[in-house]
Amino acid sequence: MFDQIFGNFLVETGKITEEQLADVIAYESTVRVKLGLIAVAEKLLTNEQADEINQLQAIMDKRFGDIAVEKGYLTEDQVSNLLKKQGNIYMVFVQTLIDKKLMTLEEVDAALESYQSQMGFTHSDMDALVSGDVDRTVKLFLPAENDLMARHCALAVRTFLRIIHSSAYVSKAYMTDKLSVDNVAMQTLKGEHIITAAFAGVSDSLLCVADTFAGEEFDAVDMDALDAVGEFINCINGLFASEMSNEGMELDMLPPEFFDRPSELSGEKLCVMPIHIKDKDIMFITSFDEEMIVK
Repeated sequence: MFDQIFGNFLVETGKITEEQLADVIAYESTVRVKLGLIAVAEKLLTNEQADEINQLQAIMDKRFGDIAVEKGYLTEDQVSNLLKKQGNIYMVFVQTLIDKKLMTLEEVDAALESYQSQMGFTHSDMDALVSGDVDRTVKLFLPAENDLMARHCALAVRTFLRIIHSSAYVSKAYMTDKLSVDNVAMQTLKGEHIITAAFAGVSDSLLCVADTFAGEEFDAVDMDALDAVGEFINCINGLFASEMSNEGMELDMLPPEFFDRPSELSGEKLCVMPIHIKDKDIMFITSFDEEMIVK
């Protein structure tokens, strides 16, 4: 998700265009991050040292890491750790921006600092974001320190990325007691806790969930389409209930409920996490130990 989250920030701040971001993301699968770029980004080498090694590679039949060790710039352990980061989405995204001559590493670093300041993230938060780990990333965007909620939301997003759309991304979640939506599918888990999970949309945004999960195209967000969304929620909640059962917490899943009309959701503490797919915005809504009412 890092490429989508930070990439859209770059678009919003005028660093790149939407078309350039789409091109970068499409190109990412072909990129192998250069070890020198990672070493400079990790502050283990200077730009000058990386350039020197690159020049030596042109006349020596040796790998970048081997030359860096011979020069005394890096240890073998450091090279091993850098190699493990070559598939990291942050490094792939940065390498692609540089390859396409859209930004320099210094410009990317400056933009990251600006993003960190705007979001109020700590250095630890940024480490979690660039790690590419979905669970750590989702937790950054949640407003409440509720471990169960964080785990439920992270599982939902992971499942969404795996089944619905791999390029989806989240933005800052928020707490509210009322929310107006055009349509919604929801399901409640009952046991040691009462947990309600819902996917809600505006206009036809839920069709991207219904169409993909059902493997067919619906004409509108009607009860049939919402039934497919409800089955997807049932899949998420089934995984969560199984996970909790392994830890000794039993949760029973009630039948999903559907509302194919403009509705108002209310509850003491509704957590709303926006999920974005291109120009579609979907809301994943959860409530813990609070009733979610639909009118």
